[in-house]
Amino acid sequence: MSRRTWLLLLLVPLLAGCGAGLKEEGRLPVANPLGRSEDETVELLVGAASRSRNGGAVTKPAFASYTGSFSDTSADITIGNVRRFIICQRIQSAQVEVPEGASLPNTITLKDFHLNATFSDNQAQVTFDVDVDGTVILTRATGNSYAVTVQGAGADPCLSATVQTGDLNTLARIVTQGGTNTVDVTLTANVTSDPALPDGTRIRLTTGLGTGTLEL
Repeated sequence: MSRRTWLLLLLVPLLAGCGAGLKEEGRLPVANPLGRSEDETVELLVGAASRSRNGGAVTKPAFASYTGSFSDTSADITIGNVRRFIICQRIQSAQVEVPEGASLPNTITLKDFHLNATFSDNQAQVTFDVDVDGTVILTRATGNSYAVTVQGAGADPCLSATVQTGDLNTLARIVTQGGTNTVDVTLTANVTSDPALPDGTRIRLTTGLGTGTLEL
């Protein structure tokens, strides 16, 4: 028997053991489930008339829409039942581009995030619509660059969403089997600032590490 065959015989039980261990632990990690990794961007467009005022501050809606991709977690693990899917998207920094002649506020608050995400590969597709926890505070640094603080999202400073309803088993098949994974994302938020950000303002959030966890 060749040396290569011996090595394959040794590796098969090790790989099977890893898969079993993940299932027994009940948690399967998914890298960059929203299709954004470190140093990529999500651009929110501020639009429509103000929704509310609080003193001099004005709140407006904003939205982002994009298509991303991410890799399978493992093709060797078969999942029978998923309890929930937890997403954590970190934000590193931001830039704000206002129409010519408009002023940049010193502080911008983004909250009331809502996520609509469609996950698909060459075998299946599934859509989830969930609220997102976390308030993003932008503090002006230099020029149109802003530092980012994420509040109210637990110990890990990220925008987090928990999916507990819908076809989670189909999602599990997408992230563990099939071809290239695609995710179509629509993200909405309320944006508050003083002075108000004009319609057409673009808020570019530079993302950090994005993670997901399938809880079995």
